[in-house]
Amino acid sequence: MTRPARRPGGVFIAGTDTGVGKTIVTAAVAAALNAQGLDTGVMKPLATGSPDQAGALSDTDWLTSVAGLGDPPDLIAPYRFRTAAAPLVAAARDGRTIEPARIIEAFQALAARHDCVVVEGIGGVLVPITPDLFVADLAKQLGLPVLVVARARLGSINHTLMTLECLRNRGVAIGGLIFNHPSPAAAGTDESDTVPTILRLSGTRSFGELPHCEGLPASWIRHRDQLVARLDVQGLLETFGVRGLA
Repeated sequence: MTRPARRPGGVFIAGTDTGVGKTIVTAAVAAALNAQGLDTGVMKPLATGSPDQAGALSDTDWLTSVAGLGDPPDLIAPYRFRTAAAPLVAAARDGRTIEPARIIEAFQALAARHDCVVVEGIGGVLVPITPDLFVADLAKQLGLPVLVVARARLGSINHTLMTLECLRNRGVAIGGLIFNHPSPAAAGTDESDTVPTILRLSGTRSFGELPHCEGLPASWIRHRDQLVARLDVQGLLETFGVRGLA
C-alpha cells in the first residue's frame, strides 16, 4: 500500500566537535523511537576514515547493523572516504567531488521508506563539506531540527554555547541537547555544574544525559536499554517524530 504524502519526520544529530559520541547517540535515539512504534531509519551521509581492511566495521556499518535495517547502503551513506578528515579534505585526497543534491535525494528516499530518519552529522557544525557548504547548512537544507550532542564535562560550556550560537546565526532549527559521557570523568574534577549552566545560559531543552559505558560500541547490546532509559523519549517523540500528513 502506498504511504500518504507527508513531510519527513526526523532529526539531525550534530556534535560540538569530534568524538562526543554522535554515533552512539544516533543509535540510542533510533532505538528509542523504534521502541515507541515509529519505523525509524538512520543515515550517515558523510563517512570519513572508512576502513579498507576486510572484516573491519566503520561507524556507518555498525550503525546500520544495530538498527537492523535493510536499506540500500548508498542511501544510508552516500559518501564514504578512506581519509579520516573533514569531508572537503577527504574528498580532495580521494579525487572526488561531493554533490549536496545527492545527499538530499538519498535522505528523501529514506524518508519515503520510514516514519522518521535519524541523520548523523560529522564532526562539529562548521566542518566543511564543500567550499560553500558546512554541516550546519546541510541540516538546514534537509529541513531537520538539530539535536546537539555535547560532553557533560569541564570545558563543554564554551563549545556547546558556541555551537548553539552558530546554528542560530545560520538560521538552523535547534531541537535540543543530549549530554554524553564518552569517557570517564577525570579524577578530582567537579563537573556537576556543567549541564545546569549550559541549560540556563542557552535556554535550550535537554533530552537526556547518557552515562559512560565501557566497551562501546562493541558492548552496545549490553548497554542499549540503559542508554535508552536515560533519554526523554516522550520529548523526542513530540519534537522529532512524525510531523503529520502534508
